[in-house]
Amino acid sequence: MKVLHLFSDWKWTGPAEPVLSLCENLGNEGVDVVLACRKSPADFRERTVDREAGKRGLRCYEGLRLNRYFSARDWWHDLISFNPYVLKEKFDIVHTHLSHDYYTAVTALSFSRARPLLVRTDHKRDGLPANIFMAWAMARTDGLVTYSERLAARDRESFAYPGERLRVIPPGVKPYEGPLKDLRAELGIAPDERVIGVIGRLKPDRGYDVILSAFGMLRSRVDRVKLVIVGRSSQIETSVMKPLKELGIEKDVVIAGYRIDDYFSMIHTFDLYIMMRAGSDGSGRALREVLSMGRPAIVSDRGMLPDLVEDGRTGYVTTWDAADLAGKMELLVSDAARRRAFGENARNRADSEWSFRLQAKAMKQFYDFLLTSGRRA
Repeated sequence: MKVLHLFSDWKWTGPAEPVLSLCENLGNEGVDVVLACRKSPADFRERTVDREAGKRGLRCYEGLRLNRYFSARDWWHDLISFNPYVLKEKFDIVHTHLSHDYYTAVTALSFSRARPLLVRTDHKRDGLPANIFMAWAMARTDGLVTYSERLAARDRESFAYPGERLRVIPPGVKPYEGPLKDLRAELGIAPDERVIGVIGRLKPDRGYDVILSAFGMLRSRVDRVKLVIVGRSSQIETSVMKPLKELGIEKDVVIAGYRIDDYFSMIHTFDLYIMMRAGSDGSGRALREVLSMGRPAIVSDRGMLPDLVEDGRTGYVTTWDAADLAGKMELLVSDAARRRAFGENARNRADSEWSFRLQAKAMKQFYDFLLTSGRRA
């Protein structure tokens, strides 16, 4: 079985790790995988998709430009180059991940009779956009993969997509096995203070106003607790700094910035974790990493977040309400035994359910089913 995976970005964003790790593990399942992605700028020094793919030994194809920003030259190049390459290499399946590479593949393959099967993974936080363009593309798609039952139900309803050609396959999480240290001293936090952590892009739509309001309520009732916010954004002044100053809780909140080298030590330092809204991708990577390291989490009831946190077992599910969030924060901050029990449950679930090996096995089985079933009528 030969499969071409498309990823029309070079930045190491949310979907990047799940896609590359899936490709890596599909190879272990006997699938012949080729990855085509956008080439990164030579002067960009941070982690990128193409460089990481090279480090992992993935076979990459550089003949497609996969430019998701408007470029008549690049887009035309890919449209006329796609079918000759795919047919020459005799791919059985083309698996797309982002909207640009999806539309490129659907459009190009529409002009080919002897085309491979087409699969799309929905990495979107709130499901694929229900518009006429997506409906046109979905009608030409042979298989659809989502990360949660909620997203599957939404996509099935939005596009009247046949249930037998849809699979819910949660992404894996890569267990961290490196050295860890408690960063309290570096962050100016006392050894006996409890730490509530938040990780993500510091954008106004991520619920930081609710988190900060809830923390202010908690802080008025509970001593020896700090909130640590990890991330960056050009909108930090609006999303974090302004409400922080208005609430007067600056001395109890640490803005830790964007972390790379000590990222997992930062998670290790947390006693619990908060996420009110996932990033634009639907994998919830940071949340999965936190849970896999044995830390309980409190999440909102939006999107796929309740699918990742078992309410009352690995953490709590709250509403978009600061008072309710504050109450659930207090339950965990004030009870070390409950934190340990929830954290252990979270680690065990991650170990048993969120393995890239299991994800690859499930994907291989789905590919086999699609190849047996053939193209959609």
